[in-house]
Amino acid sequence: MYPSVPDTPPLKLQHQHAGRNIFISPGSDAGYAPGSFVICAIGGGAEGWSISHIGPNGRGQDLGEEYFFATPEEALEFTKELIEMLPG
Repeated sequence: MYPSVPDTPPLKLQHQHAGRNIFISPGSDAGYAPGSFVICAIGGGAEGWSISHIGPNGRGQDLGEEYFFATPEEALEFTKELIEMLPG
């Protein structure tokens, strides 16, 4: 028999924190509205997760460069902390 896995709710793909939109994407940050934060899977999530911010021109800017997260939940918590540090 396999060990039981605790019931955890599925991760939502869209969040809002302090009036800012946060999306979890299986890959690309293309097509999201300016001002949004996008948590992107790298290599389908096998290589980690990165965070992008969509600028006024609609293009994403990777916020971490070489800083990646092991899970989307870790990236989401960091994004929320980052939003709290932003002015206004």
